[in-house]
Amino acid sequence: MVKYKVKGKEKREGSDFLIDILNLDSQIFEALSQTSDNMYLYIADLERDFSRWSKSSVDYFNMPGEFIENTAQEWVKHIHPQDQHIFLEDMGRIFEGKSNRHNCEYRAMNKYGNYVWVKCQGIVQRGEDGSLGLFVGTMMNLGVNAKFDQPTGLYTFHELKKQLPVFINQGMEGAILLFDVDRLQRINDILGYMVGDEVLQRLGKKCQSLVGVTFYRGQGGKFYCITTEKTMDMVNWIYQQVQKFSVEIPKEMNLEIQLTVSCGVSFFPQDAEDFESLHANVEYALEQAKKVGRGSIARFSGKMHRQTVERFRLQEALREAVANECRGFFLVYQPLINGETQEVYGAETLMRFQLPDGTMVSPMDFIPILEEDGTIRQVGEWLLKKALAQAAVWRQRNPDFVISVNVSYIQMLQAGFREMVTRILERSCTPPDALILELTESCKVSDPNGLRNDFEYFKELGINMALDDFGTEYSSIALLRKLKPQWIKIDHTFVRSIQDDEMDQAILEYIMNLSQQIKIKVCVEGVETTEILSVVKSYKPELLQGYYYSRPCPAEEFSEKYFATVQSQA
Repeated sequence: MVKYKVKGKEKREGSDFLIDILNLDSQIFEALSQTSDNMYLYIADLERDFSRWSKSSVDYFNMPGEFIENTAQEWVKHIHPQDQHIFLEDMGRIFEGKSNRHNCEYRAMNKYGNYVWVKCQGIVQRGEDGSLGLFVGTMMNLGVNAKFDQPTGLYTFHELKKQLPVFINQGMEGAILLFDVDRLQRINDILGYMVGDEVLQRLGKKCQSLVGVTFYRGQGGKFYCITTEKTMDMVNWIYQQVQKFSVEIPKEMNLEIQLTVSCGVSFFPQDAEDFESLHANVEYALEQAKKVGRGSIARFSGKMHRQTVERFRLQEALREAVANECRGFFLVYQPLINGETQEVYGAETLMRFQLPDGTMVSPMDFIPILEEDGTIRQVGEWLLKKALAQAAVWRQRNPDFVISVNVSYIQMLQAGFREMVTRILERSCTPPDALILELTESCKVSDPNGLRNDFEYFKELGINMALDDFGTEYSSIALLRKLKPQWIKIDHTFVRSIQDDEMDQAILEYIMNLSQQIKIKVCVEGVETTEILSVVKSYKPELLQGYYYSRPCPAEEFSEKYFATVQSQA
């Protein structure tokens, strides 16, 4: 156990790494740091957040001194604001125990006030108990004007910024492609950064073999390509060659992984004539390709640009609405009908949003934005309060009335979700069994065990849990087996043509038989006609829902239909 002093204080290292940061021989430390003119050395005790930096790094980056406390907090000040998340997320994996290596590239400000690209690498040693110990790192100055990327031999992003405007000014026509190695960080985490770096090196060299195109190394796993080809057919050929390389590389390295590369494309000068616009176009096209699925390609278009602008405006409108007590949001209710008695059993709460100019926005458009920027938490809390307040009014006339509220997996992942639901439920004076929480699945469940624990928590409170859209996308038998909900809701897509489709009839019959055997109740959505109702009723589901009974409507209209003398609250 080693002790060392910092500013007159004695600190005790929490592991067995025999090194004294303060008294490390300066000559040795400086000798190591001077092995390259553009290499900087630092060493840190992560647990104590204390570090020592080579004199060359102190000078070049204008650090406050050779010995620094609150290292991360101090160093982040030097990182470009747009790149700070790169450093923090990579270090976060070390502190979370997901990795022992640090490897990322970002821009850091030097003493001249210029941002330069640096490649920051390091390794941490841990104690037997996994505690953080000694961290040794280096930074390689890639420079402001570096022409070639050292690992891959490709031109740098800086060269792309220089060359593309020149090409356009010379009247050149063609396309810019942006490739990104999918899930590169996962490869680094599982197989190590050396493997990840070799993958990129091999890919870079293979890309150089293509004739008539020029490749540039971007950040992380990104590669840019400039071509004078003006047709999507030829662009697709380039994309297919890179995909072929991604298949070859794991085989050459004897890796049992599936390597895929996604691609965004923008043509010039028709899409844009300046670098910044083209770069924004191709970044957005890449984002759209990844939404389609890993290993996909997408071309930027005017329609895509309009959608981008519209999405941005909607995002701003939603943020303003949330900041003003969810102004513009309102609730509608669709009845849940008892399949046997045909009487109202309860209602599903559905959220709507209206822009200040009166334009209605589809939930398919605004809910993903709320989930992405985290404001789904505030809106979800507002919705639950309103829904339970309305349920309390309707339960005055029907004490058995049940209210159903949709929640997404992303909401359930947020810290404090359990406490929020419990607090609002208690304050509403609504019994737990009068609430159904419907899990609406729009994304893959990354932690099914954690979700199961949430389901068990709410079920123990007496709240009914349901799987919505059952049988579609991620809402599957596997999830049913893991979560054991009290309810499942069969998606309307299985019901739409059930009177004529034997396959849909067989699926519904299978789900009903399975549910009865494992004692799970069923609500069938999408009951829109007398013909559909006739077929669905023969399978004896507990609840029915659809336009045949009522479209989603405001609380006032719902009250008039089912509780003529009851006032609404939401």
